[in-house]
Amino acid sequence: MRFGQFRLWIIAALLVAGLLLISHSLAGEKVRESVLAGAWYPDNSLQLAKVVDGFLDDPSDVRPKAKNPLRALIVPHAGYMYSGPTAAKAFRLVRGMDFTRVLLLAPSHYSAFKGLSIADVAAYQTPLGTVSLDQVAVQQLRRSPLVSAHTEAHKREHSIEIELPLLQRVLEPGWKLVPVLVGQMDDETYPQAAKLLRELADEQTLVVVSSDFAHYGKRFGYTPFPLNDETPANIQQLDGDAIERIVEGDARGFLDYQQRTGITICGFRPIALLLHMLPVSAELEQLVYETSGQLTGDYENSVSYVVIAVSAQTAIADSQGSDGRLSREQLKILHRIAVAGVRRAVLDDKHEGEQWLRNLPPELERPSGAFVTLKKDGMLRGCIGYIRPRDPLFQAVLKNGGNAAVRDRRFPPVTPEELEGLEIEVSVLTPPRPIAHYEAFKVGQQGIILTKQGRSAVFLPEVAVEQGWNREQTLTYLARKAGLPADAWKDGAEFEVFYSEKYAAPYGSSHETAKE
Repeated sequence: MRFGQFRLWIIAALLVAGLLLISHSLAGEKVRESVLAGAWYPDNSLQLAKVVDGFLDDPSDVRPKAKNPLRALIVPHAGYMYSGPTAAKAFRLVRGMDFTRVLLLAPSHYSAFKGLSIADVAAYQTPLGTVSLDQVAVQQLRRSPLVSAHTEAHKREHSIEIELPLLQRVLEPGWKLVPVLVGQMDDETYPQAAKLLRELADEQTLVVVSSDFAHYGKRFGYTPFPLNDETPANIQQLDGDAIERIVEGDARGFLDYQQRTGITICGFRPIALLLHMLPVSAELEQLVYETSGQLTGDYENSVSYVVIAVSAQTAIADSQGSDGRLSREQLKILHRIAVAGVRRAVLDDKHEGEQWLRNLPPELERPSGAFVTLKKDGMLRGCIGYIRPRDPLFQAVLKNGGNAAVRDRRFPPVTPEELEGLEIEVSVLTPPRPIAHYEAFKVGQQGIILTKQGRSAVFLPEVAVEQGWNREQTLTYLARKAGLPADAWKDGAEFEVFYSEKYAAPYGSSHETAKE
């Protein structure tokens, strides 16, 4: 080999080696190394697996009462010796489920910033291995000006990492992570961020909110009441009032409570963001409540640990059909208006419920499709509504409340004696949109309209669920309802789908409120 060729070979080899070193360095920078191993939990993989499995194998069986699928969890994030057993009671519920992605919302304890922050890494490291980020989802989020990468905020932060070993032991390998620190938010930012994140919360995604609850004691700078024999009960009451607002899905009430009491729930912003993401039909349930004071016997400084499960019939991403979802309070107003409509028709009182028609939120004055359904002893007693936007929403609910009571031809008019035994359900519909084929119809999640040969029929989303129908059965009964042959849906039919927000309550709940 000539000297010149040898020199070129050496240079090439050095260049390749240099590139490999650079590549290795970049790869290393993109893995967020554990900052908790050896302190918050064991740094040995075998020991850590043993500790976590011990928590998960706890024989106590804590499960939600809700029958709908689990969609989200609120879990604590202290060191494993304190909150590990409590958090494990939440993650035990996930065993055997086919979640392939975890959207993890957590607070920042060490840095202040606005909006959302995702670390500029490819994976998180724990002694149990690496957890890769869902880069497609992360890049989707990064397109929003709400999302940035605050390096300092992620360096020491424990609220994301502490949940990972538990998730690594309950989910099948291969799941991916979307780790989001939630910073300062205002009233306008919450719905914007909720819309952004909601799109990711599909059928295969578990949403996890990482938060401890009240931090009581001088160490935390929070002593709203003195340390005495009543301290444990006072802490529980303080937490309980916050939990009550959370399980009611009342984001505004929860944030107002936090501001009024100063309660040191470190993840109050991620919790409020979750509440903004959820459909009104979501069921939230407190499963576990513990405090470090109970564990140590010392309430001088005590932190509370809570598990709340969120269940919903449909995935969070599929439960909303438009950006203009109504709040729970707005749906309660509509329920009162529906009751007023029923009373106007049954009692022949044209002025009933006028107080609920004044100073309405603008969302209730926009045209919208709406149904009012009456049930008695669990059985249908009347149901009438508009599929397409026709009247302002409040007027549609008022009219259809009266129509459901006295103009549903399938039933005799409701009598005054029946009123107290009624359950009244309001359904607010998104505008119908066409689908190319009936296989695109999401049974139980969407309502559906079938049109063929000048005939049409509609089912609300809950009909298939209540009857236990699959897609074929739903479409068969829908064709029959339209006065068509049972198999008319198979060829030549056109379909539209829509989503629905529901609120149901006994007649008396709104009637009594109206009288106060």
